[in-house]
Amino acid sequence: MPGKFAVNRRRLLAGAIMLLPAFFSRRASAAASSFAEIDQPGKPADAAFIERAFEMRQQAVVIGDQAYGAVVVRDGIIVGQSPSHVVVHRDPTAHAEMEAIRDAARRLGSRDLSRCTLYSSSPACPMCEAAAYWADIERLVYGEDARDGGSPRLCG
Repeated sequence: MPGKFAVNRRRLLAGAIMLLPAFFSRRASAAASSFAEIDQPGKPADAAFIERAFEMRQQAVVIGDQAYGAVVVRDGIIVGQSPSHVVVHRDPTAHAEMEAIRDAARRLGSRDLSRCTLYSSSPACPMCEAAAYWADIERLVYGEDARDGGSPRLCG
C-alpha cells in the first residue's frame, strides 16, 4: 500500500503546483481591485487628500473614537485610509496614521510604502512618524492647511 499512497501524493502535489499561477493572479487582481473600494477624489491634490483625512477624522468622532484621520497616497491614488481606532479597538497603537499605514500595506501586499505620502488631520506623534519611517513613506502632510512635514524621521 505505501506505493499507492506515494502515487496519490505525487498527483496531489502536481495538481497543487498547477493551481499556483491561478492563486497568485487572483491575489494580484484582488490587490488591484481593493483600490476600487476607496472612493478616489476627482482631482488628486494635497487639498483633496487632506480633505479625505478630515473625513476620516469625522468618522472617528461618529464611531466614538479620538478625532484623528489619515490617508496614504501613492502616485495620486489613495491606497490606505483610516480613522482612529484607539478607543473602539481598545488598542493604544491604533492611531489613524498607524491604521492607514496598515491598510495601505495590506492593500499593496507589501510593507514597502516608498513613493507614498501620509496625509493626516494633525502632526504625527513619534510612534506614527517612526512607523512611517520604517514603511519608507517619503513625505508627511498634515493639518487643514496641508502643512508639509517633510520626510519622516526616526526619533524625530
